[in-house]
Amino acid sequence: MVQSVTHVGNAHLYKKLPYDTLKDFAPVGMLTGQMAVLTVHPSLPVKTVKEFIALAKARPNEILYSTAGNGSIPHLSMALLGSMAGIQLVHVPYKGGGPQVIALLAGESQASLATVASVIVHIKSGRLRAIGVSAAQRANALPDVPTIAEAGVPGYEMSPWIGVFAPAGTTKPVIERLNSEINKALKLPDVAQSLSGQALDPWTSTPEEFAARLKTDYDKYAQLIKLTGAKID
Repeated sequence: MVQSVTHVGNAHLYKKLPYDTLKDFAPVGMLTGQMAVLTVHPSLPVKTVKEFIALAKARPNEILYSTAGNGSIPHLSMALLGSMAGIQLVHVPYKGGGPQVIALLAGESQASLATVASVIVHIKSGRLRAIGVSAAQRANALPDVPTIAEAGVPGYEMSPWIGVFAPAGTTKPVIERLNSEINKALKLPDVAQSLSGQALDPWTSTPEEFAARLKTDYDKYAQLIKLTGAKID
């Protein structure tokens, strides 16, 4: 099964799921990171993360940020930023990533933490301004854009991923073989090129590293969802 980080978020968003997020699946390995970038409408007079934070502090509850919906990764990512930076922003949820970006382009919102793939064309055309990447490392597609952590919020990190899972109980040799083949594939030039064309960075890992990441993000998303109060019935 191929799943994104919403796999761990769903465990805290939904009152009841027909499966146990951690016990019913065996982590095999990661495929890519769905890196997000803090992007603002050109009308917002900021060019850096520090300027964004300063403006938000001067204008509390005035800057609108669009997301793909309540409890979505963009929502949780911006909530974490707000909490760590001590700023108050106004959340405007839309139904999906497409409408989230369209709202930013139209000026209905002034900021958004959207996936690099969804905004890179608009960043390069000048219709949007990128000021910080959400992950711990810079995006290959936007090498000149600093991470949010290095640009003014030390310790900030949101690195949504796409990974592979096997059914619980799958033997260790099978998982290790699958992991080995996945990591080999991610290093193939044509695979790397295909991912690059989608503004995605390949992420290789061992099953143990992915399992550790899974548990860390499970706890992290639980805290963020509690912070936002997001729920889905």
